[in-house]
Amino acid sequence: MEISLDVVKKVFLDILDGRVTREMADRWAYSVIQESELGTLIFVPPEEMGRIWDGVMYLYGIDIIEATGEYLHTEQDIRIAMQEKVCDGHSNFILG
Repeated sequence: MEISLDVVKKVFLDILDGRVTREMADRWAYSVIQESELGTLIFVPPEEMGRIWDGVMYLYGIDIIEATGEYLHTEQDIRIAMQEKVCDGHSNFILG
């Protein structure tokens, strides 16, 4: 399985745009982690492995719900994490 910053960024955007649920994104991230454990995950490009992995790890657990019944991560948290982890801190999108 190949994974790139663009693929990870798309998952972030899909959550924010309501195209996928947080639960679906968490399951996707888990599948990426499984591929990594099997040794079949390929980072494209390899030099972005750290940033790609940081994004995947943020998405793994994106569906955690606090005792109040609210998600642990707000939409603003997700936007900020996306910018910091997969957009290299550049404003490639508008923070809501």
